[in-house]
Amino acid sequence: MRFIFTTLLLISGLLSAGAQTTDSLTLMPRPQTVKLQTGKFVFTGRFSIRISGPGSPKFIGAVNRFYLQMGKRTGVVFPQEYISGKEEPANAQLTISYEKSINPAIGMDESYHLNVSPEKIMLTAPTDIGAERGLQTLYQLVTPAGGGFYCPAVEVNDSPRLKWRGLMIDVARHFIPFEVLKRNVDAMAIVKMNVLHLHLSDDEGFRVESKVYPKLQENGSNGLFYTQDQLKELVNYAHDRGVIIVPEFDLPGHCSSILAAYPFLASYPANYKPAGRFNMDTIKNLSLGKIMLLINQVRTPTVDPTKETTYVFFDRFFKEMSGIFPDAYLHVGADENNGVAWKQNPDIAAFMKSKGMKNTDALQAYFVKRMYGIAQKYHKRLIGWEELFNPGLPQDAIVQKWKPAASTDTLVKTIIAHNNQVIVSAGYYLDMYFPAYIHYLTDPVPANLGTAGADKGILGGEAAMWSELVDGGNEEIRVWPRTAAIAERFWSAAGVRDADDMYRRLWAIDFELNDRAIDEYGSYIKILGRWVNDKGLDPAITVCNVYTQVKGYKRLMGNMLAPGGVHPTLTTPLVSIADAVHTDSETGWYFRHLVATYLDKHDATSLKQIKSQLQEWQSNKARFDALAGNSPYLQQIADLSDILSIAAGVALQAINNEGNKEEQLKQLQQLEKPNHEVQLAIGLSLEALVTGKLKPEPVAYPMF
Repeated sequence: MRFIFTTLLLISGLLSAGAQTTDSLTLMPRPQTVKLQTGKFVFTGRFSIRISGPGSPKFIGAVNRFYLQMGKRTGVVFPQEYISGKEEPANAQLTISYEKSINPAIGMDESYHLNVSPEKIMLTAPTDIGAERGLQTLYQLVTPAGGGFYCPAVEVNDSPRLKWRGLMIDVARHFIPFEVLKRNVDAMAIVKMNVLHLHLSDDEGFRVESKVYPKLQENGSNGLFYTQDQLKELVNYAHDRGVIIVPEFDLPGHCSSILAAYPFLASYPANYKPAGRFNMDTIKNLSLGKIMLLINQVRTPTVDPTKETTYVFFDRFFKEMSGIFPDAYLHVGADENNGVAWKQNPDIAAFMKSKGMKNTDALQAYFVKRMYGIAQKYHKRLIGWEELFNPGLPQDAIVQKWKPAASTDTLVKTIIAHNNQVIVSAGYYLDMYFPAYIHYLTDPVPANLGTAGADKGILGGEAAMWSELVDGGNEEIRVWPRTAAIAERFWSAAGVRDADDMYRRLWAIDFELNDRAIDEYGSYIKILGRWVNDKGLDPAITVCNVYTQVKGYKRLMGNMLAPGGVHPTLTTPLVSIADAVHTDSETGWYFRHLVATYLDKHDATSLKQIKSQLQEWQSNKARFDALAGNSPYLQQIADLSDILSIAAGVALQAINNEGNKEEQLKQLQQLEKPNHEVQLAIGLSLEALVTGKLKPEPVAYPMF
């Protein structure tokens, strides 16, 4: 559908096919400064590279990857088979100069200067990682035209706004395969992110091989975990791309899988196993209110913080993990511990009394301080979710803000006033299925914080993908391309906030991400292919392309609250339409622009294109029904195909000035209601064809 709509937009004038301007470039993240020059650099068989700088094996690898990818992109046979960095090719068309080789780290110099002229390309940077960032920008400048490929003549000066630009992937709820993690690292490098945060343990699973405590993977993983060799490979793979790995082991709560392996660590005896914290089956007439009471009032699997054996255990464990994860950070979670397990244990209550602790918050602070000591012993900076913060927290500990509450700004300012640094994830939770523009327009720096406070206290931001409804089969669909928009929010200037222009560039970077890194397209087609045994997919694709998931946690809570509903588990097949469709509908975006153009100009060309698309959607029902004849799943969602057909028919009537517009609007609004945990992504555009006015997209969505 991308190519059909791109053609329509070119005809309509929504995309410029003429001379390039700065605003027509598809760079993401947008650099700090871009100046277009006259002319263009054309790629030919003479394209060669010279490197000037100290020997850097990781950068030599990056240059050779770039060179091979450029050859595939342009279809040109380049003269160098391998670039060792020692060559001095005569008349090299790309010269790369950097001053020093560095290991990836937070606060590293990632700046670069890129100058493209019609004759040559010059890339200079203080570090090899800065030069890698510049290569990503250069690749994004490559443009097809006529019989070849070129880069516009341009000068770019660039550096990141924030030091920490991360992506958190939860691999505990659903295990994410090793190769999928590597593909995510490749995608992160393309959009200049520098931290992969792995949530490696939770109630549902423990995902790391331990040789010191082997029962962790034997009893706590359900057989799904990464070997130490795999993780060391991933660390090296990430380092080569300027990305560090931050491991998280969630404590003192969220630890059923750990207690299943070593129950002596627990605050109360139980038959522990890797599973969700709460048993919803015991509650009659389950409701959201009852779930909140459950979270706050029921004891949950929790480590006993009063025993010295607890700290001996984790000292040995973190010593082992520091040999696998050499980067300077250790995340210990410290979230969502209601303290009930501690209150109900007489020995723990006696310990608290002997230490003068008035409540379990004080005991949590004690546990955090002990974890801090262990982290310091192994040269790590401690990180935890916002519940980690307390008045006694050492100032070099890092607090990760996650709760999407109105008090976000106040808490961040309080933490910074305490001289702790903050990583902001509030506003960047990918599992809430908000469209990219919602995240994009959320700034990680609180209003009125001031430049000095931001520079001092906001270490950066992090997108978060929790995996209750994500597995290896759809993780890339869920994370990308939305994370590219978040990456721009963290890298680019705060004033870069045009969401419409962001989407224009997002679809371009999505193509590149799939070409060079992820398998988002393949995952999408694979799920749909299962529905029809990979036969005649087009009618199903037509339907899925115009639907998106319901927003917030409606789907997750809906699964639990529905009669007979269950919380998703490792064996829950994530292969429904709600598991497959994209959070942002590219088809819907292009159609919205087509409608906007028509409403603005009332031109015959746009009207003809709109009618053609509506007729295709309306007639797709017959093709879908024929395909559904041998597909049990398509038969289940045939009503979604019917809705699309009916809605398109209503819009056709409206633009043909047939029927009652008030009734048509009511009918469309009824058809737009969620069904099968998805909803039409073209609803507002169809309504606009009835009313003559295109409503703005919502500025926010409810959580539930």
